Amino acid sequence: MKNRIDKQALLAIITFILLISLIGIQFIFLIRSAKLEQKHFNHRVVLALSESRNEIARAANACSHMRNYVCGNKCTKDIQQINSQKADSIIRSNLAIHKVDLDYTFEFVNVDTNHSEPAGSRCYEQSLNGLLAENGIKLLIKFPEQSQFIMAQAGTLFYISIGAIIFVAMSFVFTSRLFRNQKRILTNTKDFIDNMVHEFQTPVSNIKLASNLIKKNIDAGFNNEKIYNYAGLIQNENNKIEDHVGDILRVAAMVGSRSESTEVDMHQLLNNCADNYRSSVEQAGGILTTDLLATRFMVKGKKEYLYHALCNLLDNAIKYTIAKPEIKISTYNKKNKLYVAISDNGIGIDPKHHQNIFEKYYRVTNGNIHDYKGFGLGLDFVKTVALQHGASIQINSQLHKGSTFTLVLNIG
Repeated sequence: MKNRIDKQALLAIITFILLISLIGIQFIFLIRSAKLEQKHFNHRVVLALSESRNEIARAANACSHMRNYVCGNKCTKDIQQINSQKADSIIRSNLAIHKVDLDYTFEFVNVDTNHSEPAGSRCYEQSLNGLLAENGIKLLIKFPEQSQFIMAQAGTLFYISIGAIIFVAMSFVFTSRLFRNQKRILTNTKDFIDNMVHEFQTPVSNIKLASNLIKKNIDAGFNNEKIYNYAGLIQNENNKIEDHVGDILRVAAMVGSRSESTEVDMHQLLNNCADNYRSSVEQAGGILTTDLLATRFMVKGKKEYLYHALCNLLDNAIKYTIAKPEIKISTYNKKNKLYVAISDNGIGIDPKHHQNIFEKYYRVTNGNIHDYKGFGLGLDFVKTVALQHGASIQINSQLHKGSTFTLVLNIG
């Protein structure tokens, strides 16, 4: 039989591939935009330098000091500085007209005598041949931050689109996780309803059967022994129903509970819980021991809820032990905490289930089979009680090696 395709996984893979493809397209777009922006930049610089060349040539023809500076002839430092500032002003104003707002360096060189282009970034040049009496003069200019400027101009939309893609990817991941969580809750809820119907249906059927048998027995003539057995069956099944209803009502009562907290003696609570279950353990041929070593065991909390949470852990320890149960209840203090540990020699829990066993309705399965009865409410109830008391619940368990559940409480 062919495995069913996981549509959600397939959708996730396709979406991931599309997102990677979009990022690749954006990089191609960035490269092409950078090349186009470079062409526009070059065109603007050439126009600006052409106009600057003409203005500088007119100034050089009108002033001998300016001509000596442009042609590289000897002149005093003061005159050289004044003319350099004048040439810089002309170049800057023309660059501004053509919307080139970048730092730059410039110089005039005589290609016939001493041609020295600045090293590094690309240079732009304009020849002054035909504008001056002397030929071979060139205006060279370079922009040290040209590459950053080009990328900034071309990449603005790119970065915005990349940000949008990342946002969509994060939204997809969040939505996918939310969907998986909802799917898991739906599956667990369905299991809960199926289990609840089964757990209630069996006792009801048995009660109905026993009632019919009692009626037939009465019609056929009294048989006290049979009637007594049938009545015992009805009582046992009724007790099961009461226990199931109690489990559901206890969980429902936790929602919006506002009962006041009191000082609770956890050792007394543990001893009471142990006394209630000791006979069940002994009937199964096992042993239940207590090792209450904590010297500070008073906590502030809701006594009834703490009692039911502890009894639930103890009930699980008995329920999930195949061999003769060996159950130990221990307490100890560490810093300002009270640790209550319940250990068993039961079937244990595979670590892959540790994260989920405290979820409402979740039950560990063997394939599609639930080997043990229950609604999946117990450990959720324990965790809810722990959270209400500012406590935490820890698990240490390996498959076929037993389990230890530890309730960590703040000391009052």
